[in-house]
Amino acid sequence: MTKRQNQEERSHQTQTRVTQATIECILAKGIRATSTVDVARQAGVSRGALVHHYPSKTLLMQAALEDLLNREVESVREMAIGVSEGRMNFDSLLKALHEHFKGDMYMVTLEFLTNARTDPDIMSALVPLAARFNDSLEKIWEQLVSSSEHTSHQNRVALNATLCMMRGMGAQSIWRDDPELYRDMLVFWKETLLKLGFSASDSTRSEPA
Repeated sequence: MTKRQNQEERSHQTQTRVTQATIECILAKGIRATSTVDVARQAGVSRGALVHHYPSKTLLMQAALEDLLNREVESVREMAIGVSEGRMNFDSLLKALHEHFKGDMYMVTLEFLTNARTDPDIMSALVPLAARFNDSLEKIWEQLVSSSEHTSHQNRVALNATLCMMRGMGAQSIWRDDPELYRDMLVFWKETLLKLGFSASDSTRSEPA
């Protein structure tokens, strides 16, 4: 391995540690209370090393959010593959999505959403990343439920209605822990989607053994 490759690998490792530490700090303290000093300490790097990669808190937050959303897209893509391979069914997919939207990663994105309302720097970082995230999910969903019965617009509406429901349930879970209610809501929504003709497409409809 060349010296340049060693440097690039070390740089990548530092960036990974820093973005993960940023996510951990946001989860524990929120965006406003998180400083670059906090993140450097959490990542186990000097503040100088952190600033070398991320000269401002805004750039640091943007990198952390991008990393978080990229990982989330890959996770959802893996779930879709699970459906297509018969390891998950449509019901299991909705349950898995619900778990994601009440987990730590969603709580971090919720911090970005609430702060973006009054912080133009956070908003400018959030908008393009969120748009790319939604576009990726729409492509996965389109492939998963593809059929001649619905247009792309109808598929998009069904996905975004599902995501809005999941986000609302995730936000509500902060102050209301009611697993039975959430389970019944998921059953209701699954039945609603099925009545409207939305389920895994013919090529991905096989049930797990």
